[in-house]
Amino acid sequence: MKKRIITILTIVAMIAAPAASFGGVEHSRCTDGDTTCKNFEQLVDAQQPEKIIGQYDPAAKYSDMSLRYIGDAYLQLASRDNVTPEQEEGYYRKALEVKHYIAYMGLYFFYAQKDEDKALGFLREYVKTKPADTVPYVILGESELDKKHYDLADAYLRDGKKVAHAHSPRVDWLLFQANYLLKNYPFARDMFESAVTNGNFENEIKAVMADRRFDGIDKLPEFKRYQGMFTKEKTPR
Repeated sequence: MKKRIITILTIVAMIAAPAASFGGVEHSRCTDGDTTCKNFEQLVDAQQPEKIIGQYDPAAKYSDMSLRYIGDAYLQLASRDNVTPEQEEGYYRKALEVKHYIAYMGLYFFYAQKDEDKALGFLREYVKTKPADTVPYVILGESELDKKHYDLADAYLRDGKKVAHAHSPRVDWLLFQANYLLKNYPFARDMFESAVTNGNFENEIKAVMADRRFDGIDKLPEFKRYQGMFTKEKTPR
């Protein structure tokens, strides 16, 4: 049951680590004099989220970094195997109360198998916060692509590409499909080229060539140089 939140905790570990290390010396992310933040930092590092939550007072004011650690604590609690589904969802919602928006990903995975529309709704709320994470954009973009909402798929995927920190062949592949179907052929070609240059899409190319919507792609001027990748054998979708 907890596999779905592994990705979330991995992201948390990367973007909200308790301390940065330079030359073997740890440097606190808390400002000087913020003893509450430094206390929470140590408890997160020691994997003691329950102590953070025990000290948290919703009526008190906290620094942004302290709130991040409180949110991290709720996500750590949600990841435990001994919590009930009701508790798990509750921890995600508590994290959102302190504006720890990555908890939307937890709610997405929580509902993905039982209520896809509701799950996707959490991702739509998440992307409104402009996260520096391609995952929600890709999930939403692929969902809209499957629904044949090509304009909306393109918008989500372009936003995802903007926040990508390196080559994003999966995003590029989806952008190729969306823009081809929007008849934006030059950009579709650029995304196709980027995808196949930086990733392996042999099976995906076969699937595209079996899709009647892509009939004639090898005849377009923009894609003639890739004729060798295409097969003329097509079956109805």
